[in-house]
Amino acid sequence: MTSREIRLLLWAGGLGAAIYFAGDMLCYGGWGSGQVSFIERMARVALWRLRLCSITAPVGTGFYLLGTFGLWFCCRRVSPRLAALMLASLFTDFLFGGLWHGIGGPLGFAIQHCGLNSSAVEEIRRLIEILRNVCGYSGLVGFGIWIFLTLKKKCGVPRWTVFFCPLITLWLRALMVHMPAPVGLPLAGGWGNISHMIWFAVLALTYKEGLIKGGSA
Repeated sequence: MTSREIRLLLWAGGLGAAIYFAGDMLCYGGWGSGQVSFIERMARVALWRLRLCSITAPVGTGFYLLGTFGLWFCCRRVSPRLAALMLASLFTDFLFGGLWHGIGGPLGFAIQHCGLNSSAVEEIRRLIEILRNVCGYSGLVGFGIWIFLTLKKKCGVPRWTVFFCPLITLWLRALMVHMPAPVGLPLAGGWGNISHMIWFAVLALTYKEGLIKGGSA
């Protein structure tokens, strides 16, 4: 795998994040304050937007998984075992994240046709909570390994790129909810995917095979 091909895979991961962001905006997006209730927005959006939101899930997931392969190719030769564990963890994160993302459409249908406090909405929200937990724990392992390998100079990117890792930048969402209109809603509602877009872009722009130190783990 050449450096150019690895960078293309990393750009694909960023494209997956962009597609997810577009799906989020279809589901509940618009211009407004970060304090806007996304659930209430979903109760008012057109049904075609909810359908398209769910359709973006498998497409975005495919590109996200390509980006994950790019991360794996970055470090698989010098740290094969940890790279494999990172790949498995992030694959789990993005696969379950794709299901979580795709449920946005059915959740919106249930809200509009059954009511916000219906049992159908409650069951879907319980499922989302399960998916959120799976993504959270698998992502913690995968991103944690990537940070460790990057600090050990085994990923072909500068050490400072760890500051762009979603494990760190996702915490900034707590600030995004306080952003005023009109940018508050898209920033708060799509920050998870925005942070992934930025991360993959930074890695694609900075990856150089010559930065990798030898050794295995």
